[in-house]
Amino acid sequence: MMLMDISFSCECGEQIEETVYVPMPNFAAEKNKDSGSEHYEEICCEVCDKEHEICVVNTFYAADCYLTNENTNISYGMPYFPESDYDNEELEWIIESETQLDIFQKQIMSVEKLLAVDVDEEAHFSLLVMLYGHVVAAIEAYLSSTFIQKITNSEELTRKLVETDPTFSNMKFTLREIYEKQEKLKITVATYLKSLIFHNISKIKPMYKDVLDCEFGDIGWLFQAVEIRHHCVHRAGFDKEGAKIELSIDILKNLVTKATSLTSLIENTVNPTPTLDPAIFDVNNPPY
Repeated sequence: MMLMDISFSCECGEQIEETVYVPMPNFAAEKNKDSGSEHYEEICCEVCDKEHEICVVNTFYAADCYLTNENTNISYGMPYFPESDYDNEELEWIIESETQLDIFQKQIMSVEKLLAVDVDEEAHFSLLVMLYGHVVAAIEAYLSSTFIQKITNSEELTRKLVETDPTFSNMKFTLREIYEKQEKLKITVATYLKSLIFHNISKIKPMYKDVLDCEFGDIGWLFQAVEIRHHCVHRAGFDKEGAKIELSIDILKNLVTKATSLTSLIENTVNPTPTLDPAIFDVNNPPY
């Protein structure tokens, strides 16, 4: 569940500060303009008992909040998940870890090994379905953890994110909140980035370019892979019409090759020294 802190002035002069629920975007939407989800909530002024109706709209791009039927400005922060010790421990690990590439390589090597397993035709399709979803998840995890780790460990990149991302640039704080947020800046930034849907490539691609100066180039294949992954994860390899999606070893090898090339491009931009081991997945000499 995501929340958002808001504040506004009632017509009686009372300053109202509340926390409201933020709905998840419509993940089934293909475009940002169709991804909006709305939540309405009533907030009562304790001084004059006036009921104020709040509308929170969340899309792939950003969350917005306004008072319905009132011409009153409202201040709001970015959406966040309620903190817990587990959440912070996970975020701190992502911030401090530099193993993103190693994890990706191990995940890809496991695909190579599993493709060599001898199973019957029906089980083989199920295996390909699971492995396809695994590869796309590995790409998403790499994109997410690499971006978070780089941003949160650089004041220059953190500032660049804040200045280029509308969610951060539109945030408003009191002087007291500025000091509180500064102390937790890494966790605040990491929480926001972790909450993003990193397979929403239309959002992530420009973020990599604007903040890390990393241009992905043509990644139409990744948009398609995310859509196929949706069929794999939610319908076990069948599309909305109930037809079995096309999967093969060659299709999976091609996806792995493109994924490895993308991570190599990113590594050469953000980590110029380490490079991907070309032997990790030898498409010219596969083990099957």
